[in-house]
Amino acid sequence: MAKKLYLAELEHLKLSNHRGLSIVWNGLGLLLLYSPPGWAHGAIATVTRTFLVEANYSSGEPMALAQVIVYSPGNSENPWTTGQTNEAGEFEFSPDAAGNWEVVIRQAGHGTTVSVPVAAVTETAPKGTASLVAQPSPLHRWASAGAALWGLIGTVLFFSRGK
Repeated sequence: MAKKLYLAELEHLKLSNHRGLSIVWNGLGLLLLYSPPGWAHGAIATVTRTFLVEANYSSGEPMALAQVIVYSPGNSENPWTTGQTNEAGEFEFSPDAAGNWEVVIRQAGHGTTVSVPVAAVTETAPKGTASLVAQPSPLHRWASAGAALWGLIGTVLFFSRGK
């Protein structure tokens, strides 16, 4: 009697493992079927026409983290943008119109104003976005699929073991 019960439990374990592996294979198939073409990271590069303003004290020390206000050529009342310099005393901005842009830099009672002349901004200026997506090799795809399969099988076997 005990032997028959043991064989029945063993047969149930075989069937549950078979079902578990079937679930793993089906899951892996769906994962590969609906996955994007590449599993790698993409890179996006944007090219814009920018102007760099460097702010230094008369001693040559950079005006690090100074307040910056940029005024567009047509509006000297309202700031076009605001920000602050980096640790090297640099501030970069991308004007959208031609003319003389006023950049005001202030820090701890010191400050200066610089005029940045911008020639005509045209559509032929280097501007736009390029998207580069690295495509993994077939070997990389198979290695990734194998690693995923190995993990799924281990998970199924772990949860299907007896108590």
